[in-house]
Amino acid sequence: NNTVHETTTKHMMSSTSSTEPILISEWIHRAIDEAARTSKSLNTEAEVTMAADVHKCMILCSDEYLLSALRVAYSLADWIFKAEENGSIILPIPSSDWSDGIIVAQLYQATKIGGVLTENGDPENLIKAEFLPSLLNSEGLNEINPVQYIYSLGIVFYEIFSGGERPVELLKEDRTTAVGSVGFDPLPFDEDTPIDFGNKLDIFDDLFNDDNLFCEDEGQHLPKKRQTHQNNSHHTRSSISVEQLKAKWIPGPLCDLIANMLDSTNGTLAGEDSYKSMANVRADLQLMLEKPKIFLFDQDMGKLSVTGLQFRDTMFGRNAELSTIKEANRRSISGDGELVIISGPSGSGKSLLASEFGRYVSAGGGIVLSGKFDQLKQGKPFSALASAFDLYCGNLMRDSGPLRTAEVALKLISSLGKEVYHLARIIPNLAIMLGPSKSELISHDQEVCANPQKQLQYLLCQFVDVISSSFDAPVTLFLDDLQWADIASIDAVNQLLFTPDLSSSLSKRSNRFFFFGCCCEGGINEQHPLWSVFCHANLLHVKYSNLQLRCFEEDTLNVMVSETLRLSPRLTWAFSSIVYRKTKGNPLFVSRLMLSLSKNGLLRPNLKRRRWEWDEKKIQSQKLPDDVAMFITNSIEAQTEDVKSSISVLSCFGA
Repeated sequence: NNTVHETTTKHMMSSTSSTEPILISEWIHRAIDEAARTSKSLNTEAEVTMAADVHKCMILCSDEYLLSALRVAYSLADWIFKAEENGSIILPIPSSDWSDGIIVAQLYQATKIGGVLTENGDPENLIKAEFLPSLLNSEGLNEINPVQYIYSLGIVFYEIFSGGERPVELLKEDRTTAVGSVGFDPLPFDEDTPIDFGNKLDIFDDLFNDDNLFCEDEGQHLPKKRQTHQNNSHHTRSSISVEQLKAKWIPGPLCDLIANMLDSTNGTLAGEDSYKSMANVRADLQLMLEKPKIFLFDQDMGKLSVTGLQFRDTMFGRNAELSTIKEANRRSISGDGELVIISGPSGSGKSLLASEFGRYVSAGGGIVLSGKFDQLKQGKPFSALASAFDLYCGNLMRDSGPLRTAEVALKLISSLGKEVYHLARIIPNLAIMLGPSKSELISHDQEVCANPQKQLQYLLCQFVDVISSSFDAPVTLFLDDLQWADIASIDAVNQLLFTPDLSSSLSKRSNRFFFFGCCCEGGINEQHPLWSVFCHANLLHVKYSNLQLRCFEEDTLNVMVSETLRLSPRLTWAFSSIVYRKTKGNPLFVSRLMLSLSKNGLLRPNLKRRRWEWDEKKIQSQKLPDDVAMFITNSIEAQTEDVKSSISVLSCFGA
């Protein structure tokens, strides 16, 4: 055994530095002690009066212990998964005593295991677990149902997350039976071809009447080795309950994961949620590590039973497009000049993608100006731009304080002089920023300008320069619904992107400015004002990108449904397939449909199971319109007359 331990130790330490490997039972005790010492959720003063079992439960459900234990669990599932995929690696013999032959070591290398990171994305000291060679199937027992490995590992997980305790059911049953010539605990086996003893009491009658049990071997009839199938006898595994884990306040999703690993009887999957492959176990553990707030911790199902389904402001399936915009922005503010247009059908997530990018820019210290064109205000020049600058001025006064706000106001007056009053007329919050200075500028309003629109275009460009220099930060302008853009606003964008020089030809602007916008699919053609921006970009060899968003593929939609319901993707696939067929993968349609199903009770929280459940047959039978616009229209028509009247009035104000 010492030689085996030394061999395994050398293997674990060959590619990276690590602590001395220890048996998993010892690791559990050390991890509990470490979590008790470092956990921020445990109050040392309260520990004195706290019962020992209560204190241990608090440690087991602490973030410190849970995440460390999850890394060990993931490492074991990953090891078995890769061994199954490889085919040439010897797997451990299924047993209820795997814990006696598993060792754990702490690795000190800033790398990933299967891409597993903590939620904030920082690599941590990694934990690696492996099986001792004494557990491996050296005798070549190959015909083993994968369920047995899942079941055996489920018992290990039970012990890890219970703090080293064995399931009560295993402590009670007889564990002396061996299977064939290989000594290991009887586990559930495949019942595809079970032995049928019928009503006969003498099993030898069947044995000798079965010619297939014998073969020629050196002139003697010797029995073939045959996989033993457990019937409902005293050797059958009793089901293992995870109620003791729940009593220790272990998160419900983790208890469900372990229960689904143990949920088998004689190799037959007993529940529809039971695991069928180690790949699924590994994938679910990885989700718990990467997104614990979504997949590890419990939902407040009591609250959700009152509020119904809630959608978070989360972007799904657009990471490639987001990366493209980020790269274009980086090149643009570095001086290369670039613009991006996002197009796609209604409800495809254009505005949400833009909002995600806006948060990225703000988090990096950039300035974001955001406006939206309105079909009802096409005749009002600069409406979207004025709205964007007004929102910025309001945020500036709220977030930067009076001194910083006054500093920006003084720079505007210094740069634009009395002409700043023209901006104050279309930007109400700028008028508030200017304060007492505004009254000194009123008299300037009497002066007549030959071309007021050109003047406002120039002033808006100067405004961008002032706020960029005041905060030493690049400025990003986002305009939504560009298909409704007015000519004056697009001319201002043109001037922000390209500056006329002394020879009246166009050149790139030198300031750090990036423009991107959204429009509906097919909303911009050669007659649209924005077309001139594209032409100028081509003349100056300025790159522009047109990102065309499509509706979700079925797997992406399932990710959206999975994270919204906070359930494993393997559990939501059937529901997602129904939603996909009805919505064609339109993100807005998906969210509206799911909210409607929640409102009508077809998608509802189960307080006992502490998870969402749904009625597949009733959802499939629902007749829905072909597009999201008609679905929303029908939803409005279903409202009371008072509500519909209020909506009609509000619609007159525009977006």
